[in-house]
Amino acid sequence: KRLSILTCVVLAFTTVSCEEYLDKNIVTTQNEEFTFKAYSNSVMTAYSVYGDLPNGLEAVWGSEGSAMLAAACDECEYAIQTHPVQRFNLGSWTPASMPDNPFTRYYAAVRKVYNFWDNSDKIDYSDVKDNPSAPGEYERRLEDIRQLKYEALLLKAYFMLDLIKRFGGVPIVSDRFDPESVDAAEIQRASLEDCVNEIISICDECAEILPVKQADEESGRVTSGTAKAIKAETLLYVASELWNNTSWADGYAHPELISMPAGDRMARWKAAADAAKEVIDMAPQAGYVLDTYANLFGNAGYSSPEVILCRRMDPSNAFEKANLPISYDKVTGGNCPTQNIVDMFQMADGRDFDWNDQQMASYPYSGRDPRLETFVVVNNSYFKSRNVECWTGGRDGAGVRNCTPTGYYLKKYVYPYSDLTLEQTSRHTWILIRLAEVYLNYIEALNEYSPGHPDIKVYYDMIRTRAGMPGLEAGL
Repeated sequence: KRLSILTCVVLAFTTVSCEEYLDKNIVTTQNEEFTFKAYSNSVMTAYSVYGDLPNGLEAVWGSEGSAMLAAACDECEYAIQTHPVQRFNLGSWTPASMPDNPFTRYYAAVRKVYNFWDNSDKIDYSDVKDNPSAPGEYERRLEDIRQLKYEALLLKAYFMLDLIKRFGGVPIVSDRFDPESVDAAEIQRASLEDCVNEIISICDECAEILPVKQADEESGRVTSGTAKAIKAETLLYVASELWNNTSWADGYAHPELISMPAGDRMARWKAAADAAKEVIDMAPQAGYVLDTYANLFGNAGYSSPEVILCRRMDPSNAFEKANLPISYDKVTGGNCPTQNIVDMFQMADGRDFDWNDQQMASYPYSGRDPRLETFVVVNNSYFKSRNVECWTGGRDGAGVRNCTPTGYYLKKYVYPYSDLTLEQTSRHTWILIRLAEVYLNYIEALNEYSPGHPDIKVYYDMIRTRAGMPGLEAGL
């Protein structure tokens, strides 16, 4: 009996001893304090804001694959009629059921921005501060975090611009709201003018802080040029007819939400032109130049010197599965250019295409703007090892399930060299701002307040000759 009692006592002490030894303080959740204490975690939090930039290659998802927003207008037709993008074409979408919902995505991204701003001062630098084996690393990390704060802030400006293009004035958020203490119903839309001023203010601030050019190993991060380009695009909208003439919305109770107040239109056009010219003038220092279309829309488009802002995608073959001609293995059907968009490609000599011209109508794809062949797969053209049969009864034409409804397939952005049967992938880049757009913004605004200015022809011709097309005729 005494032995049993002694055994129990020994076991009790042994158990307590083991419990104390094994009872380690292990962190099993990553709360904000834990996340932002580490420099590497904080950097990844900032980088995650880039992941909220729009991906126009896969703008509208459904069980039948992904659709571009071009399929919601007269540029493309989506081959699968049950895809959610068709709600735009049928008029069956509502404010609560948009196939593409930027409002929710962008405000979640804005919360990320201010979460990073609020927590980035909690980083623990003890491993590199005054560390003789890592000279300069402490200062480098401090500067990197400072720059990332303004990169994230500039992305907020881009998100706001994309929102006001669609909705007019939206709520201006300048803090990380606590959902438990803030009543969303109390957050009101700001005027369009106030939203514009917020965007321009952010762009000006970021343009002063961000570098003109990122280091090669940091390519893809926004720069001073990105800030100036976003500002230039914003000012072009400020000068536009859409935001200066509310006759299209007669009777709307709050015109300040959808239009700018009355002002000097010529001054607004000039401001837009001047802002675009700032980007153009900094191009030599920033390394911006017009590139070939093969580089721009190929699998390394993110590295093109023409790109000012883009969304980089992970390697994938989803775009090819949706957009290659339907007879290729594992293709589901997708975005098909319309006759409307094909007819917009001029003849190589600069004349508009005209179906009433017997010669043009007889050979509709001969002697055209070279970009047509680069961007569109036309009937009986050679593509990816064979001719594509878009005619009725052909293996890519009417009569085949999910074939093109327009007679055309998309070539732009498609990487034709991957083998889908082997699940080979390639990189894709959705370009948001590039140098050619800045040229066009500049000459559009310039033509409004200073018609005949010599720069109009200079920059117009640079874009046209790059494409292999003639420039403006003298006197235009």
